[in-house]
Amino acid sequence: MPHKVNVQSLPEDIALRITSKLTLKEAARTSVLSSVWKQACVFHPNLYFGIETEHGGHAKGEEVRSDPSKRMLTMSKFIERVDAILKNHCGMQVNKFAVKFGLSTKHTKHINRWFSFAIASKARAVILNLSPNRNPFTYDDNYAFPFQLFDGQNGSYLHVLQLESVTLGPSPDFCGFANLKILDLHFVILLQDLRQLLSKCCVLEWLSIRRCFELSSLCVPEPLCRLQYLRLQNCAFRSIEFHAPNLTTFEYKGSPALMNFSKCLKLKTAAIWIDVTNTLKYMLTGIPSILPNVETMHVELLIRNEMFGFIWFPLKFISLKHLTMELTCWGNTKSVFQLAYLLEAAPLLEDLHFEMLGLDPISSRPVGMVDIMDLLHYHLKTVCITGFCGNDGQVELAKYILKNALMLDHLILKLGGDKGCTSRVHEIYGRKEAKERLAPLARDGVVSIL
Repeated sequence: MPHKVNVQSLPEDIALRITSKLTLKEAARTSVLSSVWKQACVFHPNLYFGIETEHGGHAKGEEVRSDPSKRMLTMSKFIERVDAILKNHCGMQVNKFAVKFGLSTKHTKHINRWFSFAIASKARAVILNLSPNRNPFTYDDNYAFPFQLFDGQNGSYLHVLQLESVTLGPSPDFCGFANLKILDLHFVILLQDLRQLLSKCCVLEWLSIRRCFELSSLCVPEPLCRLQYLRLQNCAFRSIEFHAPNLTTFEYKGSPALMNFSKCLKLKTAAIWIDVTNTLKYMLTGIPSILPNVETMHVELLIRNEMFGFIWFPLKFISLKHLTMELTCWGNTKSVFQLAYLLEAAPLLEDLHFEMLGLDPISSRPVGMVDIMDLLHYHLKTVCITGFCGNDGQVELAKYILKNALMLDHLILKLGGDKGCTSRVHEIYGRKEAKERLAPLARDGVVSIL
């Protein structure tokens, strides 16, 4: 017979522990059980106020966005609800304080009051996302982050700061976040030199900057000795420079920029999405000089055209061992075959995975191997081509690998793409081409057709 537990009579420390695992809305429902549970709700450590709790689904959210009167009413109700909850909260032991709602500069006094509560409660993580129900490209009425509230001892408890759709104004006298470890900026308007702010975040470990369109240069010569992760996406960078001796992971999405990571000797993992016409050539000639020590890399490329007159490598990936490439191929079959240059560009490569999209199995022109000289490779062990459809470029690339990769153990041909983009006709044709043109060239068990 299972033992029955009366939740209404649980000790206060147990009730506190249970409510801390619940969302704020779920914890509020338990307050009706007893005075102990009501008191436990007052001590909830994670305060999240979001648009989801004001109006249910996406359709209603769109209705509120398009109707100014409903939007104003919703804002007023949201502000009242946040104020009421904070008034009843004990103001202690707050771990995370988050607001996700479409507010602007005219709500400054309310947001500042909430920030003051977060500071007084010594919140370790503060998240402010003001983009819901707003156009993120409308900057004129952005709320300005109140650096003055976090100055001195007030900012010393903060470990995580995430900001979206706000403005960072000048803060020449701001002394910095002494213990900030994570900084995430998204759709943020920067009216100050970000270098000054970063130089005052001496223990920063994780930095993400996305869609901050005014940011064209990010050169931080001062050492960020604790920084381990850096993500830069969809900005307008022309130059990037970091002195981060313990940086291990870098993610970049955008146009080519001048980058200097020469003082980041521990940078071993990278993910790159480059917006440039000749992406394969840029990867073979531009990226090795930027990331010479990287061992694991993920690259997303759009291959439009064949590279003409490309026969040598000024620099190589001297440390690269694991490479994953997501390729959208709009060019002819020759451009796919030119991926064989990777064997020369990365002499220590061990694992190579292609995810190919957009290919037609029927070649538009014949492909030969006369342009790429055979070059033996002594480290490549596993190659996987996902989205294999029997395209001549794919077949010739696989043949080149079988011929030149002396240590090859596995050539895996996945007929269906991981993203489900390959048709049944492509799969049938791909299986036929793999069996007839590739399997006979390999040792037993090397070629796998999935």
